[in-house]
Amino acid sequence: MRVLSVDQPPLAPPPHLGGGSGLPVHARIGRWLETLIASGELVPGDRLPPEVEIATALGVSRMTLRQALGAVEAKGLIDRRRGRFGGNFVAAPRFEFDHASLPGFTEQMRRFDVAPGARVLRAATHRPDAAVGRALGLRRAGQVHEIHRVRTADGEPILLEEAYLPAAAFPEVLSRDLQGSLYALMRDYGRPPVSADQRIEATQATPEQAQVLHVAPGSPLLLIVRTSFADDGTAVEFSRDYHRSDRTAIRIRSRAGDDLAGPSNP
Repeated sequence: MRVLSVDQPPLAPPPHLGGGSGLPVHARIGRWLETLIASGELVPGDRLPPEVEIATALGVSRMTLRQALGAVEAKGLIDRRRGRFGGNFVAAPRFEFDHASLPGFTEQMRRFDVAPGARVLRAATHRPDAAVGRALGLRRAGQVHEIHRVRTADGEPILLEEAYLPAAAFPEVLSRDLQGSLYALMRDYGRPPVSADQRIEATQATPEQAQVLHVAPGSPLLLIVRTSFADDGTAVEFSRDYHRSDRTAIRIRSRAGDDLAGPSNP
């Protein structure tokens, strides 16, 4: 990550904001930043100088600068973050996760030609709480393997994964390498997921989640709650995946059913 300075390239020299243009000043500042990003002079991860320094260098008010930054942010070109990891950063392209099928995180990252990674935060076997046990259809004495991991792309934390696998279906799985694909491990046991019931909702990062994902507490996250099933209809995974909303997008392909489709042409 580069921490940029207003008195050094690519931000220096600053643009001329005098007369001769029909655009308001904030629009000209926004265009200047967009041009630097489009040309590759500003690259994803670059941290812009503090707003007061940029405003002073350009000879504008902070309100005018914030109008410009807001417009650039609306186009998805910068991220404006608060808190310990706060500041204005040139945005990296979002990873678009395909949830029409069931590729795991590892497979998704390889499609982007990005190195996937995993850091295990917790791995234990115990009786599940009521919600997990109900989702997996377990009897009262049933146990689960609980695996919490932070998933990374080229070393950057992208999502926090909480997975629960029925212990009876995957004996001693916690002794296996948990830094790769869990779905690959499940295939080794002959119980890969072939279908899933998934729910997507918005949530906010807790202080603990924020620390792991390198975002500010309260930052928006995309939560995917999923129950996956083997080919015989048995539930083999319950998971909660907390995606950084600034780095991920969810894509789902849908098709209207025959009862909803319009009449076909003769």
